[in-house]
Amino acid sequence: MKKSGVLDAALAAALVLPLACTGSIGSNPPSGSGATTGTGAGPMVNDPGIIDQGGNTGTGTGGGTVTGTAGTTGTVTPCTAGTPPSTTRLFRLTHAQYDNTVRALTGLDVRPSTDFPVDQNQAGFDRGMDLQAGDALGKAYRTAAETLAASIAGNATAFSKVVGCDPATGNACRDMFIASFGRRVFRRPLTDAEKAPYVSLFGQGPALIDGTGDDFHKGVQLVVEALLQAPNFIYRPELATQVSGGVISLGGYELASRLSFFLVNGPPDDALLDAAGGGQLATADGVATQARRLIGTDAAKETVRDFHHQWLLMDAAANHLTKDSKYPTVTPDLAPVLTQETERFIAEVTFTQGKGFPSLMTAPFTFVNATTAPLYGVSGSFGTSLTRVDLDATKRAGLFTQLGFLATHAYTNQSSPIHRGAYIQRSVLCATIPDPPPNIPELPPLMATQTTRQQVDMHTAPGECAGCHHSYINPVGFGFENYDAAGVFRTMENGANIDATGTLAGTAANTAFTDGVSASAAIAASPEAQRCYSATWMRYAFGRAESAAEMCAVQVLGSRLADDNYKITDLMVDITRTTAFMFRGAN
Repeated sequence: MKKSGVLDAALAAALVLPLACTGSIGSNPPSGSGATTGTGAGPMVNDPGIIDQGGNTGTGTGGGTVTGTAGTTGTVTPCTAGTPPSTTRLFRLTHAQYDNTVRALTGLDVRPSTDFPVDQNQAGFDRGMDLQAGDALGKAYRTAAETLAASIAGNATAFSKVVGCDPATGNACRDMFIASFGRRVFRRPLTDAEKAPYVSLFGQGPALIDGTGDDFHKGVQLVVEALLQAPNFIYRPELATQVSGGVISLGGYELASRLSFFLVNGPPDDALLDAAGGGQLATADGVATQARRLIGTDAAKETVRDFHHQWLLMDAAANHLTKDSKYPTVTPDLAPVLTQETERFIAEVTFTQGKGFPSLMTAPFTFVNATTAPLYGVSGSFGTSLTRVDLDATKRAGLFTQLGFLATHAYTNQSSPIHRGAYIQRSVLCATIPDPPPNIPELPPLMATQTTRQQVDMHTAPGECAGCHHSYINPVGFGFENYDAAGVFRTMENGANIDATGTLAGTAANTAFTDGVSASAAIAASPEAQRCYSATWMRYAFGRAESAAEMCAVQVLGSRLADDNYKITDLMVDITRTTAFMFRGAN
């Protein structure tokens, strides 16, 4: 336990100093931080390795850019890199990043963010760049820091990991601990001016920390408590100010944090910090080298899982799995199974097969257990765990013919071309589809011998509905009418033959298809879908929507997704080579 009262003033002195900015935040980056010059300096503006600077971009002659948003059709023109938008210079860690960071720092299996106020999503993900730390979260940070510091002091393994030296050496170990642990907490070396208040705070540990621990343990506990409340820990600062060619070169340590929090959703490891300090992130190729190293870690697999989990709205699955009594096995309790099925499929495509976007859309296999195998029409002996099975390639192809998508984009007792089509238009083709006006009546009951397609076509025929539905939503959603409310394949409904013909409405090719399999193939081959997928990954990376200046990168990266040997992890690496990733806009 810590002693009350006097600790607040001692902590305040340590917490104010590290960020060292007043007025215009970031106008005076701390010297030695790698923010401007020296071995941590950022890349040159005309580095030919950057994907949207022209040159060294792989096949083609620089690609093109598309007018409008990521998925819209338009004139393809020669690719010219634009200036990245001006954004915040203080990126607050997301709750997941906070948890991953404290686990990496301490080795403790903890998740303090379970007690934090819930964050709002931005640009479709929980990684928004404008996350704030209000009063409630500030108090939660303090409580977490106090709890973590006490846990470290009382756990020999965690204490050894955090301190990293022999306490018997006294001040030498104190100084080494503050420098090495501080470097990991701040994700860059501390300046001498930044170290000084922590040295002073260390000496106050015996007076301010209760308990039976020795003076060294109490000093460590107090310093850890302060470091874990420091702005340089809670935020990811980008304080570089040197402008060249209309952009600001990020420092090596700033790039290291961008890389790590994008690719592994956690802090830079020692190898990445060493690379930053050694100037190895000063070129696009140097950044890509470290990106490829990080991609090989288990944490990167978790990033791929997390991206698709959020993109496919899997957290909401249970809310849409209450079905008619015709489907006794399809209940909200099935949500974790369907989620795991989709995540296993994505991991198999990405990491086991080493394939890309086309396979995500069209690969005819999945993972089933005893409950879901009958829904797929798969025979065999299955248990509670998931088993990989090949599916009938004339009936199933990729993500959007899996039970998880189909059953959660349907009503309790019938399919929903509207929900399926709207999701694909908005999230897969990046089309702008407005929300329906208020007080829209529900679908009327199906009449005898009437199909859902006929019902939806009639219901959305009025002029105020047809503009969106008949021109965009319905033609795509009808392609998945061979799958009922639970995602079970069918050829008949109410005694009538299913009509699953449709088109990829709103795209330049307006590709026609006859069923869910050919619809999935059309999506896989669609330049709009490819651009949308690359843009969505960039939103995940940056915590914001793509800007017009970044459409060049969206176009180039999207065009590469047509090749099934261009892995999702290749896309992730190439995002780190873009101008938008390696630079920031001048404020």
